[in-house]
Amino acid sequence: MKKYTFLLPFLLLNFYITHAQTALKGKVIDQANQLPIAGAVIMIKNAESKTITNQRGEFELIFNTNQLQNTNEKPAIADYLIVSHLGYETQEVSIRNNQNFYLIDLQANTTQLGEVIVSTYANTQKFLDVAGAVSLLTAKELRRDNDAIITPALNRIAGVYMHSATLTTNRITIRGIGSRSLFGTNKVRAYFNEIPLTTGDGETTIEDIDLSLIDRVEVLKGTNSSIYGAGLGGTILLNAQKADFNKTSLSTDFFMGAYGFHRNVVNFKTANANGNFNLTFSNLYSDGYRENNQTDRQSVGLTAQFASSEKTTIALLTNFIKLKSFLPSSIDATTFRNNPSAAAPTWKRTEGYEEYQKGMLGVTINHQFSPQVQNILSLFSTFRSADELRPFNILRESAYTFGFRNRLSFSPNINNFKPLFSLGMEYFNEFYTWRTYQNNNRVLGSSLSDQEERRNYVNIFAQADLPIHQKLNLSLGLNLNQTSYQYTDLFVGDRKDLSGSYGFNTIPSPRLALNYKLTENQSVHSSFSHGFSPPTLSETLLPSGAINPDIKPEDGYTYEIGSRGNLLKNRLFYDISAYSMQIRNLLVARRTGDDAFVGVNAGKTQHNGIETNLNYQVIQNSKGLITSLFLFTNYTFAHYKFMEFIDGNNDFSGNQLTGTPRHTFNAGLDANIRWGFYTNLNFQRIGKMPILDNNQLFSEAYQLVNLKIGWQKTVVKHLKINVFYFISNVFDEKYASMLLINATGTPTAPPRYYYSGLPRNTTIGISLKWEW
Repeated sequence: MKKYTFLLPFLLLNFYITHAQTALKGKVIDQANQLPIAGAVIMIKNAESKTITNQRGEFELIFNTNQLQNTNEKPAIADYLIVSHLGYETQEVSIRNNQNFYLIDLQANTTQLGEVIVSTYANTQKFLDVAGAVSLLTAKELRRDNDAIITPALNRIAGVYMHSATLTTNRITIRGIGSRSLFGTNKVRAYFNEIPLTTGDGETTIEDIDLSLIDRVEVLKGTNSSIYGAGLGGTILLNAQKADFNKTSLSTDFFMGAYGFHRNVVNFKTANANGNFNLTFSNLYSDGYRENNQTDRQSVGLTAQFASSEKTTIALLTNFIKLKSFLPSSIDATTFRNNPSAAAPTWKRTEGYEEYQKGMLGVTINHQFSPQVQNILSLFSTFRSADELRPFNILRESAYTFGFRNRLSFSPNINNFKPLFSLGMEYFNEFYTWRTYQNNNRVLGSSLSDQEERRNYVNIFAQADLPIHQKLNLSLGLNLNQTSYQYTDLFVGDRKDLSGSYGFNTIPSPRLALNYKLTENQSVHSSFSHGFSPPTLSETLLPSGAINPDIKPEDGYTYEIGSRGNLLKNRLFYDISAYSMQIRNLLVARRTGDDAFVGVNAGKTQHNGIETNLNYQVIQNSKGLITSLFLFTNYTFAHYKFMEFIDGNNDFSGNQLTGTPRHTFNAGLDANIRWGFYTNLNFQRIGKMPILDNNQLFSEAYQLVNLKIGWQKTVVKHLKINVFYFISNVFDEKYASMLLINATGTPTAPPRYYYSGLPRNTTIGISLKWEW
């Protein structure tokens, strides 16, 4: 027995080491879209233990508890996990002695965008590996301006232009698609956390979502999506804000600016290993720059996510908006030059406005059947109740929608060949009613019309992502769409029943795309795809109110090639693409009265363009006077024209497409200085745009400079403060921020083409955030 006694100290030492070791498990995800991040580095601060996440974002870190400086509930200086990944901001997460699982979300940075995980094609892909035209707006990029509206941020995306007449009247165009829409965004789809923001006839209002709710924007350009269906222009995906892991915060933001503008936001967030909760209240008011231009909006938004089991997560989204906005409408050229703050005389006399309440509810259930099989089901419902007082009548309308979206993904591992197959369906049902009445000096008069329409569509989609080579990925997609309308005429005053139904044949939209990695940091991609857009409500009806049996959806094909990547030791990110779109069955809304339009398919358009985007991190030094200096620029060349366009007796073939600039340029810088000071400088130049289809009238080109100066700091423990001063249109440029193309005049009044942009104006803001 004595001969084994000498082994006792070694056995005790081994026992001590073994029992001093512990394992931390967790998952690293993208904060905006909740997708797993592979290859993230996990290590203990000031210690040697280190590991990386697998393809599902999971990690297990085994370390000796003696490395920790503190074993109490409150962590010591070294008791932190350091989580880092190229393309994301490094995060420190406190280690707690009663917690073994950590759900860690990372915020994307703006320099190494190629490494950011995106959700645009229903695949966990780095931006660098995406085979398509996609642009990202990170949280920092969304807040370069006055933190109030999304318009300036979207206008910094190559190929995207958002006309903005008022806070509530906007029109988004992507690669020229949607430029001929009259008063809103059409032919561009949008989703907020998988919940559609687009109505049954294709109209989208993303401006209803308060900026404080949005963490990231991903834009798919052109007909590049077989996953999201109808939308020739593309698809805009909004991702909601979420709380940081193991943190709770209460914040309030107050902004005050020119023309009676003020905005207040109150937000509460909390998150732990079991879930994430975010509640936001926002109040916005503005007298407006123009006459009859007041806006008053309140909104409440709630997003939540929790794990009901180890394999199932449930996400909740609710949003309610109450708004009243007076409408100045467009003005003629003489008024625009001499008195740009004026409202249209008829709208001023009437004191026209729109007022509505709008809400949405969505539930998303994500279940992981196995490491290879996943299903995501979203259920949604929305409602809208609105009144609009107009010079020529009073409109009362309501809409109720419900539907679901389901996507099943299967990723087998066949001898190291790991394809991803997706199959899904989206069903959308909308019941829309509208009535018009005589406007008797702002008093509701006799009924003029009473109508309702039920709109249905079904999208069935399939996609296969095939890594056919170590550097080459092939993506195949197909979308099948069935759309129908059931129209009921309830008006009895004219003793006519114009009720009817109409539907389109099933529309197949294929997509084929390739992505080839030149190096670890550069890739090229090419694609061929088909898309379509259904006609709007006014285009589906004749002036008499009957169903228009001859109307067809617009459809077209896109051919594209591009490249993106990181250069200069990952300090420079570039994204370049060239494309050609051929659109046929061009929909034209021909005005037949004050509030009457008829839709006709009048020809074909061709959209050829080049888009370039460069981001360069000049300085990144936490110890320097200038801790960060970031430069960005992008340019769009848009050669869009009517290939064949015959409208009545007029032949506009060969003319430039109305409502789109041929040249768009953006540039700017973000700088951070020691002690918490920062500045954002943005320059934008928009080229002239044709206002008439005959190209005999163009808007003037204009350039805008915006400047933001601020200071943010943790002033006392847990309390963060951010104060800023923002100047919009620094050089007081006069410009039209929105155009009403092909407007017609009357014998006594000229056409009203122009919506005046804001002159130089300022905003000050202060944000207080208590985080623990």
